[in-house]
Amino acid sequence: MEYIKPTMTSLPNNYYPSRKSFLVWLIALLLAYLGTANIYRSVVSMHTSSILISLAIWIPILVFILTIFFGTGYAIKDHVLIVKIGPFTADKVDIKDIWTAHRTYTLLSAPANSVKRLRIKYKDGEVVISPERENEFLATLKQLNPTIEVLV
Repeated sequence: MEYIKPTMTSLPNNYYPSRKSFLVWLIALLLAYLGTANIYRSVVSMHTSSILISLAIWIPILVFILTIFFGTGYAIKDHVLIVKIGPFTADKVDIKDIWTAHRTYTLLSAPANSVKRLRIKYKDGEVVISPERENEFLATLKQLNPTIEVLV
């Protein structure tokens, strides 16, 4: 049996789910309520076609929203920061190209489910994220690129 040495890429702790704030939970619950209220109105009206249409519209929307909400996260693999939004890869950043990581509370659209965020600036741009285990995430980045300036 061949021994496989564990590497940074094989460790499961190199995935950092997005932090989820109350505001984002509230928006997700509101969207779920709107969908279920629409389905409930269809059931009350007892029109089979409207029930099926409501289900056909709202179930995929709710599944998509939940997939995005619970699937947003950040992976560090082979010295690359991979930003995932649900099933989609939003960004890939070479960690050696990162200059700074600093705190921001911006409400601009970003692959982050919280308003407590980190703005990661790198050679070709920037990305705003909100890792759940922020200190561990930043320590891993600093381990891979000690020149990153961290301001949190």
